Amino acid sequence: MEKEIEIIVPFYDLDPMQVVWHGNYVKYMERGRCALLAECNMTYPDMEKLGFAFPVVTMRTKHIKPAVFNQKIIVKTTHIPDENFLIFKYEILDATTRAKLCVAETKQMAVDMKTHESCFQLPEPFLTIFGGIK
Repeated sequence: MEKEIEIIVPFYDLDPMQVVWHGNYVKYMERGRCALLAECNMTYPDMEKLGFAFPVVTMRTKHIKPAVFNQKIIVKTTHIPDENFLIFKYEILDATTRAKLCVAETKQMAVDMKTHESCFQLPEPFLTIFGGIK
């Protein structure tokens, strides 16, 4: 599964050096991930209704080139099938040139909202949707 969204960098995302502050890339990744989840008909409110939260447990980012004010960027989000976690890879690209600005990966673990226990395998129906079971 893969989804691309376009974002125009707002002024308030810049740091004193006039480039996007590194922490705002996390916000862009979240927007991309939410768009992909919506296409799977499994949004965060849907997950909550099923009794599960999916906190991010690991995140890796590599910043290659800064984004700047008013730049059109693409957030390309790709789901990586896994039976234990929700894993997403991201490429943040210049919308015109497709030059890579940032690459990243997040891993999320299911947590039972009633017991607050971590699930070491994706519960159904998440396993069917995201586990890549053949």
